[in-house]
Amino acid sequence: MRLGIRLLEEELPEEAHIDGGLCKVAGEVVLYVSPAAPPWRRARVLQQALCQLPHRDIWLPPEIRRLLADEDLGGDPGGLLQLKQDEDER
Repeated sequence: MRLGIRLLEEELPEEAHIDGGLCKVAGEVVLYVSPAAPPWRRARVLQQALCQLPHRDIWLPPEIRRLLADEDLGGDPGGLLQLKQDEDER
């Protein structure tokens, strides 16, 4: 099963004060992510969006699934980025 979400990397209006998020455009679910946002904030947008979507029936790497199961990411919005760093240290 696929989620059928379109991902758009697009600048959002500065007055919006957000790095992205899910929305519905003409009946289609779209995830906007600002290309100007720092990597940790872009990762946070993706993590928050995936938490809101029905992801239980799709394959996700175990590391990502653990992050989605955590109610509190320890205040570290870069938790998703830590995965790559951990792999490099092995």
